[in-house]
Amino acid sequence: FVMSLYQTDLLSPGVFVGLKNYEILFRDPVFIQTIKNNILLVCGSLIAHLLLGLFLANILFNRFKGNSFFQSVFFLPSVVTGVAVGLTWTFMYSSRFGLVNSILDLLHLAQLKHNWLSDKDTAMLAIVITVMWQFVGYHVALQLAAMRGIPGELYESAAIDGATGWQQFFRITLPLIRPVLRVDAILIITGSLKFFDLVFVMTRGGPNHATEVLSTFLYYQGFHNLKYGYASAIGNVLLFLCVLAIVLSNIVFRSDD
Repeated sequence: FVMSLYQTDLLSPGVFVGLKNYEILFRDPVFIQTIKNNILLVCGSLIAHLLLGLFLANILFNRFKGNSFFQSVFFLPSVVTGVAVGLTWTFMYSSRFGLVNSILDLLHLAQLKHNWLSDKDTAMLAIVITVMWQFVGYHVALQLAAMRGIPGELYESAAIDGATGWQQFFRITLPLIRPVLRVDAILIITGSLKFFDLVFVMTRGGPNHATEVLSTFLYYQGFHNLKYGYASAIGNVLLFLCVLAIVLSNIVFRSDD
């Protein structure tokens, strides 16, 4: 926090400027754009990793043939490095020989072909979809582990009483895995706020800051522009947002024990 009160490049004595770095930051249109992008990334991640993840975990919870195979398939992308995922999806989004446009050709939807990462209107959406694909399996695994920790006798008793599968899910499963969902939501939100490697590899925040997020903005200000005080202010805002996310998640998923 102290460094954010100074204007310094670490090569010369810092000049105390008080809260001026924060004043400049909140007036910076690029910073406003990064906040919008992070909100989009957080919302997309919550939808995919929490809601879709919960849906997939519930399907896998009901054991069927090939269950273990699908668990492995869902989880596998989450152990691949962000750099490898970023390079792979950059190739897939290529306008000339990418898999996405090739599939659209096969489906006779050539009018939807796009230069996905070079267009500011679609670049952030492409990033969000890639993040969803990479990490949904990780959150499915967390939620599935929580579901399997619920005593089977509860489901047996509910079935005897005539409860349907959906009633068992909403009245038994969901309330009992609430603490895990709270932790999962915190991991999703804080992870989305400080996301860096995949964005940096795929677009480096471009085109024209269309995919700039707080972590890449901080990186460029600190290591490219050598504005360490300004970068520190960005880091403090990021820290504040992460703490706020933890507080809000605890409130939303609070349970009466």
